[in-house]
Amino acid sequence: MSAVAARVAERGWLSKTTVLIRKDLRVELRARDTLPPMLAFSFAVTLLLAFTLPTSGRLEAPTSVVGVGVAPLADVLAGFFWVTVLFAGLVGFARTFEIDQQEGALDVLLLVPLDRTGLFVAKAAANFVSITIVEAVLLPAFAVLFGVELVSSLGPMLMVVLLVNIGFVAIGTLFSALAAGTRSRELILPILALPALVPVFIAGLELSSDLFLGGGLGAVTEQGWFGILLAFDVIMTTAGALAFEFAID
Repeated sequence: MSAVAARVAERGWLSKTTVLIRKDLRVELRARDTLPPMLAFSFAVTLLLAFTLPTSGRLEAPTSVVGVGVAPLADVLAGFFWVTVLFAGLVGFARTFEIDQQEGALDVLLLVPLDRTGLFVAKAAANFVSITIVEAVLLPAFAVLFGVELVSSLGPMLMVVLLVNIGFVAIGTLFSALAAGTRSRELILPILALPALVPVFIAGLELSSDLFLGGGLGAVTEQGWFGILLAFDVIMTTAGALAFEFAID
């Protein structure tokens, strides 16, 4: 870690942040402590849900008024997908600072002459890569197991996933810094993060539900939830970067 700190100290903000991102990704590639548990959890939950709610054929929009207490199947599947992503992400985000805390490496990292926003961006970028890989495996699995046709709406779906991930990793990285100093960070992180994550995942559910029915870009951009998701990402990313210094200290 001292060698990394020395190289970082000689560069600008962007170069320093890039070095830290590469360091985190390289550590994960070598140790494989975060991504495999996330993939195993998401795949196990997907298989369990596939046996709980078997479907066949393509989803169709409801043709009659939905009764009280009954939800369209597309809403249920969208909820299953995002809940799986949520808890798989929390499993991985809880380990954001675990490697850096070993043998006082985090203290050395904090001595690097780099604004704390650079460290926040580096950790958020590493978390973003991890959760994106999980979704890259999970989304095709949902399409196959639940009969969801996503070819015609793949572009808008990827846009929704990208926007949800931005807000997710911003909040997850910030609160993982707060939970890192506790003994039960795997339990503390969900308690801290879940209330703040409710809006972003409700927006993701509402937008992806229409896409599961074969909707296009208009089904996303014409909804108010799209604007809420964009605003949420901007606000939480900015707040996370500004508050990260106090959280990590």
